[in-house]
Amino acid sequence: MTEKIVLYGSLTCPMAPPVRNILDRAGAAYDYIDITVDRAARQRVIEINRGYASVPTLVFADGSTLTEPKESELMARLERMGYQVPPATWGQKIIVVLQAPSILIFGAVFLPVGLASGQHSFTMAGGVLLALAAVGRLPLALRRGRG
Repeated sequence: MTEKIVLYGSLTCPMAPPVRNILDRAGAAYDYIDITVDRAARQRVIEINRGYASVPTLVFADGSTLTEPKESELMARLERMGYQVPPATWGQKIIVVLQAPSILIFGAVFLPVGLASGQHSFTMAGGVLLALAAVGRLPLALRRGRG
């Protein structure tokens, strides 16, 4: 169970946070690679998925892959590998919601619109959404810091 999994994803992929959450809950070792930043990784994902840059794509130590897996499919695969995936806590569920790309996108739109138009409600909404998105990404930043 010490073999690392490679998880290809992107900031705008709504399925990446739930997949990462499952891997984290299982205690699985994995490397996350953002295909919008790493061109070679993007090309690898396109090769794996026969011309499509579909994410999340997972590559396992034996060379097998899963693309856009259902939660049950990923959990079953991890269990076959010897991992146990405990149920998500409320805190974990909230973090996954806060990692949704839509939270970040709406915040990034509302804040400048509010500032430019003087609409304080848009400014406030944008600021709150961006703060929530930052809170949701904090566990990812901390994980990256640990290696």
